[in-house]
Amino acid sequence: MGAAVLVNLAVFMWFLVGATSNFQRSLDLVGMPIMLLCGILSLMINMISIVVLIRKWNSQLSISTMIYGVIFIFILIFCTPAFINALEHTVKPEQVESDPFSRTSDQKYAYNLVIINMSQRNNQVNLIVKKVSDPAVKKTIPLDLDAKEIAALTTGPGSDWQWTVLEPTEKPEIYKLTTTEKLGIHKVYMIDIAEGDILRNEVSVK
Repeated sequence: MGAAVLVNLAVFMWFLVGATSNFQRSLDLVGMPIMLLCGILSLMINMISIVVLIRKWNSQLSISTMIYGVIFIFILIFCTPAFINALEHTVKPEQVESDPFSRTSDQKYAYNLVIINMSQRNNQVNLIVKKVSDPAVKKTIPLDLDAKEIAALTTGPGSDWQWTVLEPTEKPEIYKLTTTEKLGIHKVYMIDIAEGDILRNEVSVK
């Protein structure tokens, strides 16, 4: 009986950690019903089981034996969906989205935007820049942008579309990065390509 309670609690915590990707995002439309239907009822059954164990009912009585059996069956029933869902969510690869590579107007650099784990708290938005003359030279420039702020991310059709436009300025190796309507948020950055860093954020308008 005690083992069943511990297993049930362990599965509940495993499900919670897996469904939220280590608490990096909120429960989705699949995880929330399972939490409400199975998780809460499972915890209630656990509490009843603990009370039974504390009172140390006489297991030789037929009524007590029946109660033990019913509770144990319910624990297994409510554990199963959470256990299956936990297996599906615990090991989850990074979700990566990107737009096609484009070239700057001076034809010096190819670039694209990469969004990692868009719906999670640990999301990242990176600008990838490559030298056209030497594609092996690549820089990853993190942008000061929370992907969850993006209102409506759109793509395509084909490969002739962009989430950002990178333009040269009067200063060498300083480029202006502007987001497009397809990204769903308006931002303008000044990028130092040589240093691989943002100089300043000029505009921040949703």
